[in-house]
Amino acid sequence: MHGRNAEYKRHILFRDYLRAHPEDSKIYGDLKLKLTQQFRNERSAYTNAKSEFVKEILRLAGWK
Repeated sequence: MHGRNAEYKRHILFRDYLRAHPEDSKIYGDLKLKLTQQFRNERSAYTNAKSEFVKEILRLAGWK
């Protein structure tokens, strides 16, 4: 998998995992709210701060 196709599949896998696991979805939503307040004008810092959570969800969802 390369390029946009892989990125699309990764996003769908992430979305589907959260839909199937509402407890993790709630944790992710709470994390995003917290980080939005913490990094209000720093988009890259916001993205970096949630990356470990996203990586863990993708691992749990079976992304290689």
